[in-house]
Amino acid sequence: MINSDYDKKKIKDLMRYDGSAIRSKTKSKSIFDKIWIFFTSIKVGVAIILIIAIASSIGTIFPQEYFIPVGADPLQYYTENYGTLGRLYYELGFHNLYSSWWFIVLIGMLALSLIAASIDRGVPLYKSLKNQRAKKHPTFYKRQRLNLQQANTKNTDGVIEGLKKKGYKVKSDNKHHLLEKGRLSRWGPYINHTGLILLLAGSMLRFFPGMYVDELIYITEGDTVQVPETEGQYYVENNDFIVDIYEEEGTVFDETVQNTNETIVSNYQTDITFYENQNLDVVGASPDLEVVEDYSLQVNHPYRFEQFELYQSSYDNTQMKSMTFQLEDSNGETVGDRFTVALDNLESTYEVGEGLAVEVRAYAPDFLEIDENGALISETPTPVNPAFIFEVTDDTSSELSLLQIMSSTDITPDNEYSVKFVENENHWATVLTLKKDLTLPLIATGFVIFLIGLFIGSYINHRRIWINDENGFNISAHTNKNYFGLKKEINPVLEENGYNHIFDRDGKDENDSVNTDEEN
Repeated sequence: MINSDYDKKKIKDLMRYDGSAIRSKTKSKSIFDKIWIFFTSIKVGVAIILIIAIASSIGTIFPQEYFIPVGADPLQYYTENYGTLGRLYYELGFHNLYSSWWFIVLIGMLALSLIAASIDRGVPLYKSLKNQRAKKHPTFYKRQRLNLQQANTKNTDGVIEGLKKKGYKVKSDNKHHLLEKGRLSRWGPYINHTGLILLLAGSMLRFFPGMYVDELIYITEGDTVQVPETEGQYYVENNDFIVDIYEEEGTVFDETVQNTNETIVSNYQTDITFYENQNLDVVGASPDLEVVEDYSLQVNHPYRFEQFELYQSSYDNTQMKSMTFQLEDSNGETVGDRFTVALDNLESTYEVGEGLAVEVRAYAPDFLEIDENGALISETPTPVNPAFIFEVTDDTSSELSLLQIMSSTDITPDNEYSVKFVENENHWATVLTLKKDLTLPLIATGFVIFLIGLFIGSYINHRRIWINDENGFNISAHTNKNYFGLKKEINPVLEENGYNHIFDRDGKDENDSVNTDEEN
């Protein structure tokens, strides 16, 4: 039905594409067309964005795998700490959300939707703007929101010159004229789309080998390890790890330090030696490490090499380095000397006195249980809960006992000696983060382009004015936004050339000064 609503819809479509066909609305026969229609649908694009938003929200319920303790088994961690929900969280891939295959698929679908929608609407828009006609039917003028018709045609050129001074470009066809400015505004959304596509492309490129690296390197003091993702070319040694804490006096944080019961770290750093392997091209050869540089890694002061950056991330002192024990007799008296067991390099026998020795018969660095054969079972290879079976021998007898940190159990009956735990020393280990991001320039470029598109779409208005003086003076105007500003731009020019103010069909207050031909 043709009515005022029909006119408004027709004007809206006409102003947007000026009769150029949109593929998604004209063809729907082949499989390609159906796929095209699917990805160009605004509803589909919005649905994908909602799904990504919901998935990202769920991904914040529990910490991502990157933030769980170093060396912890992800499945065990989430199950033990968060129960069934934690296990489900892990099984569905939310623990590593941004690198899960289905999240990458969603990002790819969103990028395809943006590309398809931009092409589907951008090509017709380009054609319509390029092929605009100055000559319009008289009914076209009447359908515009801003229009004016008067008999006087003497000052048409004056109006056109006045509008040209305001930045309008003129296209004429005999007595028909099209004045336009701010066409760039129409491309604001498409510039936004371009920026978003680059952002999404940069995000997806992070999952291609060599484009993005973010890995933790765990090094105990004195150890040398291979740098990941360098294929054995580089090694790093932890020479010394230093932790400084704030003292209660002598700093600007005196009051804060005094009011807290916790130790506040002022600095932690790792003194490293960086090596390059000179035998990289020799198959099967042991690394021949040549010193590249000695460096002190501190927080926010990374070591840079090639396209990588090595950051000081955190530290760990939970792993035991050594344990010290002593022997006691049945009366609780100390017998012999203390002996220290280095957990990284256990000795088989420790002499504690004349004719008295302690032999390590079994060892579990992270004691879990004793199996049916009497062997110690370790949950992990990390020495956080060590257990030993010691055999104490003297000149006449030997006896066995199971020793844990907080307990000692006799294995043989009526033991004369007992091994007692005295103290332990822990390893200081540094946790470094290796970073490499070749996608950052692409992501930054996309973000800048997006902001430019946002500015163009928000602050630039596409304004078009049609004038003809074939049968009297006729003028109409259209803009994609801010009709009030358009009227303020046109009316002074009309008034200066002896015409009434332009009539706003949707204005709250009708312009009583506007006269039609009949009134003249």
